[in-house]
Formats: sequence, C-alpha cells, structure tokens
Amino acid sequence: MAKVTAAELVAFAKSKLGVPYVYGMKGEVMTLAKYNQLKSMYGDLVWNSDKNKVGKVCCDCSGLISWATGIVRNSQGYHDTALEVHPISTISKAPIGAAVWQKGHIGIYIGNGEYIAEDGSAYGCRRNKLSKAGFTHWLRLKDIDYTVKEEDSEMVEQAKLIIDGREFIVERILKNGTNYVKIRDIADVLGYEIGNQGSTAVLTKK
Repeated sequence: MAKVTAAELVAFAKSKLGVPYVYGMKGEVMTLAKYNQLKSMYGDLVWNSDKNKVGKVCCDCSGLISWATGIVRNSQGYHDTALEVHPISTISKAPIGAAVWQKGHIGIYIGNGEYIAEDGSAYGCRRNKLSKAGFTHWLRLKDIDYTVKEEDSEMVEQAKLIIDGREFIVERILKNGTNYVKIRDIADVLGYEIGNQGSTAVLTKK
C-alpha cells in the first residue's frame, strides 16, 4: 500500500478541524459502551463531559495521524519509530507534514509556525501556533512519504526576509527553481493591510 504523502496528511488534518477529542478514540463514532470502556481503562484521561460526545466521531492526538495512515501508533510509538527526531528549535528545517511532539502529545506541522492537532477534550481538533504550545521535538515519520514529485515540484518552506536590517520569517514557495514570497506575508511584515480592486492587490498602511 502506498504511503500517505505529507501533503495528503496536512489536507486530511485540515478536513478534520472541529472533530471532538476523546482519549483513546481513533476516528470512529463513540458509542456509550465505548465511552464506558475507555473511562474504565483510562480513568481521568477520559473526561466526564466526554460522555456528551456519544454519537459523534471522536479522535485523540495520535489517532489523527493513525486515522490518516491506517497504521495505529500512540504518540510515544510515533517518536520511537520516527526516521528523524529533531529539537523544536529547528522547526524551520522541518518539511510540511512533519509531526510535532512532546511527551504524551503529538500534532502535525502545517507550515508558517502552525500545527493541527487533537489538542485535548477542551479544544478538539484545532489549528494553533507552535509558539502557544509546548512541543519539544519535530519528527519525520516513517509512515509518511515526504518526497516531492518532480512534476509537482512546488514546495513551501519557511524563509528569512530581511527588511531594513530586521529579520522576519515568511513562507517561501519554491516552484520549478524560482522563489516566490506571498504578497500577504510581505504586507504583514511591513504593516500594511491588503485588499484588492478586481485582480489588483492594494496595500494600505495599517
């Protein structure tokens, strides 16, 4: 069976935003019997309020990746089987679709300093900034194909932009050997609002 690509993993995660979190669930409908089973197995890790999610499709953090790949691992299992493990301080070198990890929790890096994860019973599956999370490492997962096809040779990565001696991190798109930076990113860096008149981008000072 072909591996899920990094782009497919990110697209899958985006499609699951809002799916409720329940510890031990892997992307299936939670029945009352399943809730009672999980509660008896995991105790306080399964919240009493999670009972209100009976009848809904639910998932936990490692389950989000397992749901995408069909290969079930827990967060520690993803760490222990990873092809590469790097400190989170080097996230700018991580490919889109890398896992972001801390002991007991895992998410999916989507670029631009953001991740998607099943972030606990209070939040469900959400998109959030890495700066607001406590991840300690990023992982290149063995279950994910990170290669970029030649015919689809568009890659997005983080890059530094230096303006008037100040450094900013923006997304750089590498396509067929040419670098592109989004107008919106440059506008944000310079403190401009971006709008449009027809097909023309209009920048105005904030």
